[in-house]
Amino acid sequence: MAHDYIPKDLRHANENAVDTVDAVDTVSKKPPDAPKFPVDAMPEGCRNLIREAAKAIGCPPEFVAVPMLAVLGSAIGNSRVIKLKEGWEEGAGIYAAVIADPGEKKTPAMKVALEPATKAQAKLRKDYRKVTDEFKAEMRQWEADKKTNARNDLPAPPPPEEPIMERTLVEDTTVEALAVVLDGAPRGVLVTRDELPGWVRSMDQYKAGGKGADRQFWLSAWSNGYVAVDRKSKSEPLILSRPFVCVVGAIQPGVLPELGAGREDGMMDRFLLAYPEPVPSAWSDHEISHVSRGEYARLYAGLRELRMSTDDHGDPDPARIDFSPDAKELFKDAVNELRAEMYRPGFPARLKGPWSKLEAYMARLCLILATSRVADVRTAERIEEEDVLAAVELINYFKSMARRVYRENPQERLAEDVAKFLDGRGGHRKDEAHVLHEQLNSRYKPPRPDELTKKLKDIISRTPGLTLGTGSFKKDGQSRRFVQISLENGANGVNGVNPEKGEKLDAPGEKHFGLDGKGSAR
Repeated sequence: MAHDYIPKDLRHANENAVDTVDAVDTVSKKPPDAPKFPVDAMPEGCRNLIREAAKAIGCPPEFVAVPMLAVLGSAIGNSRVIKLKEGWEEGAGIYAAVIADPGEKKTPAMKVALEPATKAQAKLRKDYRKVTDEFKAEMRQWEADKKTNARNDLPAPPPPEEPIMERTLVEDTTVEALAVVLDGAPRGVLVTRDELPGWVRSMDQYKAGGKGADRQFWLSAWSNGYVAVDRKSKSEPLILSRPFVCVVGAIQPGVLPELGAGREDGMMDRFLLAYPEPVPSAWSDHEISHVSRGEYARLYAGLRELRMSTDDHGDPDPARIDFSPDAKELFKDAVNELRAEMYRPGFPARLKGPWSKLEAYMARLCLILATSRVADVRTAERIEEEDVLAAVELINYFKSMARRVYRENPQERLAEDVAKFLDGRGGHRKDEAHVLHEQLNSRYKPPRPDELTKKLKDIISRTPGLTLGTGSFKKDGQSRRFVQISLENGANGVNGVNPEKGEKLDAPGEKHFGLDGKGSAR
């Protein structure tokens, strides 16, 4: 099945965003306007609750929806991975943050999203207390049997195994304590923090000079990477072959840089960020229905009940979920467009970090969406086209949010839009300035054609991969000026557009072309 429409849709996805020239104000530091969160791209069991909670609480829908992704990912945990190809698998791990000033209802919204996990934790605690009472009775019997055996010169019987309380979520914890939790919860856990800066500051706070392996643990855990955690009270390190952790929390815009902590280690790039416009808060008679809470709770429970296999060493051995053939082609188109966008001339360097992680997140979201879709009906687990399309829609939202958070400037966006414009025209366009101005679909272009030409000269001189030339031709007996812009590697895969014969220089660094290919006088 062909998907010729997909690259076009993906290529122009950002053109549908609501960011404007006025929104990118480098003087006032006002971020681009926020896109609308695609509620219908979420799993079906989440949608009613997201809408009802947003109205009842008086908050943006993503304050509920984005933490939900981390909650659902933690429910799946190490039970499933998506197989992209041999040697490349992705789990359901999500690091997510909602960004808002104090008083914008982040906490009550997150409480709604966390409710199934907190209730599951309460049940696990109740079960633990019951088995703990049984363990204490077994210990008393063991002590008595040990004394009896000693009097009869017999070896002591093996002691009963102390129970461990399984966890669904943890809050304030050190890496050493979390490693113990993960050892007892191989499926994985959700780490929640009301304020993520405190989480970042706590890393390595007990190490000499504030430097240690804590931050590296969180970087590795994002990828389910093998870690070994040394413990003060034990001579043997705790080995975790597949540590599974989802992280969700909130952060204020003014302290957002603390998430990166001034390090170029990719920590901030690992977070899906939601920075919506604030919602004016007032009393609302809207309420959250038991039905919508129940739908979400059943979805969470269905994911938690997915069987988790182990290997010969007792470590998690997730089931591998494959694509349907059509879904795989759709996914490949989406990944290729994401990569093409990264390498398009004018793409901001500071966005390449988060974009590189969005490729993995596209696969992770496909896994969460597909597994959620079949959690209740227990049909064959497979990634279908609808899962990929919904994942792409969510990724487009997070792309727009990354642009909003990282505060790009209009010149970079204009350079990107010019590159996209050329990419759809064989890498080359030559016409009068007013025609190019009319054809270029960019909210960052100046209002007048002559201003656009000047802006292009400035931008292209500092943007590798783009070239500009000006010249003149005869039309209706009059000399008309034209502008030519070209994209290197954009014309049928060759390295740029070959210069036309007879080219002349208008000025140093500019090329002068004749429309007939023979050159013309100015």
